[in-house]
Amino acid sequence: MTAADHNLVFDQLVCASDDIEGFIAYGLYKQAKREWLLGHKTREGRAPTTTELRSFSRQWTPTTLKAFRATADSALSAYAQSILEDQTPSIQRDALARGRPLWKDVMIGVVSALTYSVILVIAAFLLKIFGNDFLDALAAFARR
Repeated sequence: MTAADHNLVFDQLVCASDDIEGFIAYGLYKQAKREWLLGHKTREGRAPTTTELRSFSRQWTPTTLKAFRATADSALSAYAQSILEDQTPSIQRDALARGRPLWKDVMIGVVSALTYSVILVIAAFLLKIFGNDFLDALAAFARR
């Protein structure tokens, strides 16, 4: 293939070797090209000439190529969403199977409540001894 025969659409759609969105966009372009080829053959009764093929390849503006990428992005998003929806039940089952037992959560709650209660009792005791004024507390502490 010569440089003149090289289709630049691929280079415009696919940015890297791992650009899945770009490869899907290029597939959409190839689908449009195939439809054009079949339509041309039906209308004209012959395959397109090299000039007609080049003209077809040059008609794609940056805006239409962006539309291919946007369609590819939407398709990938829809696919990812469907996979997530399919896998959600098994993910939930695995999370429940590997999660903490209920008694551990209850113990954490009990210890937290007891700790909070002890802190409140200490705070009430300190308020009783020193009063409810911070300056009184400092003065009482300084006297001792």
